[in-house]
Amino acid sequence: MTLNCQSYNCIHNDTKGKCFAKVIAIKGRNAQIAAGTVCDSYVPPEDWLNYVSNELASDFMEADDSPSNTQNINCDAINCRYNFDTVCTAINVAIDHLDANCETFRT
Repeated sequence: MTLNCQSYNCIHNDTKGKCFAKVIAIKGRNAQIAAGTVCDSYVPPEDWLNYVSNELASDFMEADDSPSNTQNINCDAINCRYNFDTVCTAINVAIDHLDANCETFRT
């Protein structure tokens, strides 16, 4: 189960498509298309200071040396066919490089 993230400017991304966040959160509860979703774990470099001061940051800061995979995804896009009780069941997940949308979203 692989995760391919093209949001290279995210602090969790190694610029090769691998994410090293401990937990990945996809938002878009009422999304009907991929553009209605967003990787809520996405943090651009300019937001680093706000990120580390956030009380929820510890959920994402304790990544190990292994890249994230689809088992690390908590998803609230309930209209997606791969969402099973907020767990992503897709074999491969792609995160868009422009706006951090979940390009794997399917109804």
